[in-house]
Amino acid sequence: MLLTKCASCAAELGLTSGKKCGRCATRYCGPACQVQHWNEGGHDQLCKKIKRGGGAEQYHADMMCTVAVAVAVAKCVDDTN
Repeated sequence: MLLTKCASCAAELGLTSGKKCGRCATRYCGPACQVQHWNEGGHDQLCKKIKRGGGAEQYHADMMCTVAVAVAVAKCVDDTN
């Protein structure tokens, strides 16, 4: 999974453009979006957690996996009832 959108405004970044958080490598289209995401988007609360989780790519992949497993388990429960 490659994160190719700005975490703040969802602008397309491609594979190489944009700015990254120095701690967790979350990607942004520029400094203004990075500051906005820190102040208003909750990044200040998640940054250390994302870094501990292996960086932005791994953290978001793990989150998507957790959601997919929860959905699969719920469907299995529904099927067995």
